[in-house]
Amino acid sequence: MIQAHITSFGLGGQKSGGFFGSVKRVFALIAAFGVGALVLVAAGVLAIATAIVGVIIAFVAMLLRMGAWKRPATQPHAERSTEAGSETILNARRTARGWTVDG
Repeated sequence: MIQAHITSFGLGGQKSGGFFGSVKRVFALIAAFGVGALVLVAAGVLAIATAIVGVIIAFVAMLLRMGAWKRPATQPHAERSTEAGSETILNARRTARGWTVDG
């Protein structure tokens, strides 16, 4: 009886996958590394964007603080009453509920 043993010469056999199976696995490994690298790059870009937004917010807050520094906010205002014969001085001060006038 004659038995024929047909091989694929390492180009894709039944069990091991042969050469093309190895190439397929290498491409799958490269794709997995590529996806991982893409996730890392996206996380890095997101971190840098967040840092830039934080620096911009801090810069605007600093500008607002410098602008408020030039105008004193807690200076008491004094007004004179214009009634006939009255020399009353009214002092106004800012409180948590608004302006309070003493006098």
